[in-house]
Amino acid sequence: MYKKITILFYLILPVCFAQKLSKNTHYQTELGTYITTSGQTPFWLRSNQYGIVPLSSPIVTLRGAMHKEYDSTKNEYKKLKKFDYGYGLGIIANIGNGFIMPEAYLKLRYQAFELYGGRRREIVGLVDTTLTSGSYIWSGNALPMPKVQISIPSYTPIIGRGLISIKGGYAHGWFDNGIVQNFYLHQKWFYGRIGKPNWKVRFYAGFNHQVQWGGKPKIPFTETQTGRLISKYPSGLATYLKVVSGISLNTIHNTSDIPTNEAWNRAGNHLGSLDIGAEINSNKVVILIYRQNIYEDGSLFYLNNISDGLFGLSVYPKNKKNRGLKFLFEYLTTKSQGGEAGGGEQTVSQLRGRDNYFNNSLYFDGWTYSERVIGTPMMTPLHQIKSGLINIEDIKKIPESFIANNRLQAFNLGFLGTASKTNFYFKWSHSKNYGFFSTPLIKTPTQNSFIFSISKKINYFTYKVAFAGDFGQLFNNNLGLNINILKCW
Repeated sequence: MYKKITILFYLILPVCFAQKLSKNTHYQTELGTYITTSGQTPFWLRSNQYGIVPLSSPIVTLRGAMHKEYDSTKNEYKKLKKFDYGYGLGIIANIGNGFIMPEAYLKLRYQAFELYGGRRREIVGLVDTTLTSGSYIWSGNALPMPKVQISIPSYTPIIGRGLISIKGGYAHGWFDNGIVQNFYLHQKWFYGRIGKPNWKVRFYAGFNHQVQWGGKPKIPFTETQTGRLISKYPSGLATYLKVVSGISLNTIHNTSDIPTNEAWNRAGNHLGSLDIGAEINSNKVVILIYRQNIYEDGSLFYLNNISDGLFGLSVYPKNKKNRGLKFLFEYLTTKSQGGEAGGGEQTVSQLRGRDNYFNNSLYFDGWTYSERVIGTPMMTPLHQIKSGLINIEDIKKIPESFIANNRLQAFNLGFLGTASKTNFYFKWSHSKNYGFFSTPLIKTPTQNSFIFSISKKINYFTYKVAFAGDFGQLFNNNLGLNINILKCW
């Protein structure tokens, strides 16, 4: 272990003391520790941290990172240069839990377009990224997966000098191997904004679409409906085109080894959200209102699960120099899932139901990467919840039950601000948890989790202390303390 730590420092030290590679290259080193009362890291200390904080508390964490950003210097014509590049690299050693590399990417920009490859921290969806409980589909809760992506990353005017602006992206990614191996991510997202910069009210709308597709089960299995041995899932160019478009495979399944569910349905596991929002600019504050509507198997098309989704209200000072509070309220519900009717052998398509968010009958690990939920962390994997809340025999009968709690109602409240040159941050969430339709949790447990942190820069270093806790029936009652010292330059 000590040899590994020494190697890590040899990797970090050149970053710490070498001359900057360019004026837009930034470096960060960090030393921290976690102390908990139960040995399990509290929910808000580990959630939405891009998978870098282990579930079991490490004694010490060592982190080093470097990033080169695009040159923001404008020429005499007040324009940025057309072409630029950047990169990022991050290395973390959680002593007792091993090494991870949450970021390693290269990015290229040409005017409004960007191409990047590698691991990179991202959030997808219309949401307040600073205080949210988590954007429904892509929250920053899991370790970033390797991707190749082309995008317009920032809102770019296309009509009427900013009357209509757009941004969007298109990506191909690779999942890690689990119960299913060698499978892929298809991802695209598109958002539009109506309203010029000086308008008091601007409107937002867009969608994101993700698909888990291809690959093969680690252990081939016999299909219950047909008795056929399934050793692989559809792949290739023809399948990819139908993955992208969402068109049904419409395959005669009794003449191939394609799973029945894939043959008569869409290839892969499709999921995402449709988002709308509005931004209201007063003289003193900006108010952001947003709504993310969930889709997974067609229930949203028939409005069966229209009650499910994430609602958010964010209020913050218009003047960045104002030291007032930023406030956020969110409400997330995933209880409907199209209703209990439908699903399975249901012949009436309008009775879509039992959507079983983030789980899938073929991609058994669900909507996860490196054992972390990719979307909102309020959806809870089996290994994170308190023992005795679910009948293990029922779980064994349902292979897609990696996400053991996907029906819930949750409130999230957050504040951040500055006082006496000290930054502070507070988040509290309350949830009522139902499990999922096939296997509900026992006694419908409630859960309260909170985090309060303060940070202050003194000379060349920033000191941060975070105190968090879990109280309720979903997780073990727990308190935790995180102390970090970091330097950025």
